Amino acid sequence: MIDRGLAMVSKIDGSIYDILNVRLFGFGIPYRVEINDVNGVVPLQTNPDLEAADLARALALLAGKKVDPMSTTEDTWAVSVPFGRCGLDGRPREHLMVYGAQEAYLDVLALDDVSEITMAPDQLVAIEPKTVVRLRARPLVGQRVLVAFQTQDRTPLLGNAAPFTLDGTVPEDYAGRLRKAHAAFTEVQTLWRDDQKAYRGALESFFGFMAKRLAGNQEVEACSAEARRVGSYDVGDELVLFESQQAMLDHSLLERIREKDSDLFRFPGMFGAITTLFNYLK
Repeated sequence: MIDRGLAMVSKIDGSIYDILNVRLFGFGIPYRVEINDVNGVVPLQTNPDLEAADLARALALLAGKKVDPMSTTEDTWAVSVPFGRCGLDGRPREHLMVYGAQEAYLDVLALDDVSEITMAPDQLVAIEPKTVVRLRARPLVGQRVLVAFQTQDRTPLLGNAAPFTLDGTVPEDYAGRLRKAHAAFTEVQTLWRDDQKAYRGALESFFGFMAKRLAGNQEVEACSAEARRVGSYDVGDELVLFESQQAMLDHSLLERIREKDSDLFRFPGMFGAITTLFNYLK
């Protein structure tokens, strides 16, 4: 029996299914934190059970269902782990959409620029290779911020993406990872103003370490070749892919996320509690 979500994607267009089948895509509810000038990012305590329940509720709300209010307050921000990818021949790009936010920003460190992108509701924002980014958003009352993401290929799963740190080590626990990566992001962001040579050096070191690990990896090359073959890098209207992704949100999927099915739910991820929906196509 074919799940309704897969049937809907297949009905829309076979080529869409082929493209989704080579992409890294899904949804996430970013980490809840407090942000202040003294301590920086202060992660709120949580656990996989709470995050799975909130992710399932946020996705149900996106699918048009009624849900109970979720655990947010006026002082709570939602943030990603700051992360970046070295990029392979300028690929892949990643696209994001944000739901359930009263304000949202994507902070970007590029080799030649520092910027802040204001993300409006229903706006599709692209993350370019050789940038480090972090998402910051304030949720609507009673909701969790929800992120929809699609990366043009699955090379991030093979090492073409990493949390941003200056020494190459990443804490295992989500709170330590958040504190360390956000502190590194803030430190390098400040260098743009004070020492641009050091700023570029920090980013180049981060991207270079990643690229060295990927060099000559045949699995990475095969992954890129398959994405190129099905046209994933050349999609003219990315919103169609996001609509297909949203069409997969059926009862079966939401229940499996709520139950922390290891094929569909992971915590912690770059965007907090995440569901990687390409596994749902299997």
